[in-house]
Amino acid sequence: MSSYDQSPFASTVRQGRNRIIAVGIVMILAGVAAIAFPLISSLSVVWIVGVMLIVASIAQSVSAFSYPKWGGIILGLLIAALWLAGGLYLLMRPLEGIFALTVIVAVAFLAEGTIKTLFSLQMRPHAGWGWVLFDWVVSVALGLMLWWQLPSAALWSLGTLAGISIIISGWTLVIVPIAVSKVFGTSAFKELAA
Repeated sequence: MSSYDQSPFASTVRQGRNRIIAVGIVMILAGVAAIAFPLISSLSVVWIVGVMLIVASIAQSVSAFSYPKWGGIILGLLIAALWLAGGLYLLMRPLEGIFALTVIVAVAFLAEGTIKTLFSLQMRPHAGWGWVLFDWVVSVALGLMLWWQLPSAALWSLGTLAGISIIISGWTLVIVPIAVSKVFGTSAFKELAA
């Protein structure tokens, strides 16, 4: 029994290698399409978030009745109503939804950058603190870029960021089976190619 057969992860990758790579290639193409058509993909992001908020609203409404006191039930139903209103707003006014979500993303990048700055300064004597600081620079730069380019950034940012994420995920699905094959030897790689 080879080390390749002893690893459940490697065994799973070996069995589904071609399918995993095919899904990765499709994801890369979908990511490129999202970047090529950023407004359409931004609208898709808004639609997905709107639907998720409505589903969360339904789940919250159902779970609200599991609270033991009326105060908890009312609070649970108010939260559900808020999520429902947010979801319906995004679905009924998608362009305003794109703007609102872009503002949230810009603020999230800036907040993330602030937290990473503090973390990198605490890490400073340790190895790797420079990478955390670099991550801060990138987060703050993205946040400021989105903020300064509002409202026009809303037309491209969500779709472009989603596209980049999809491409990276797809690339990972292409690379992992190849890397696993290399780790467990070239004979395993040749076996998979056959």
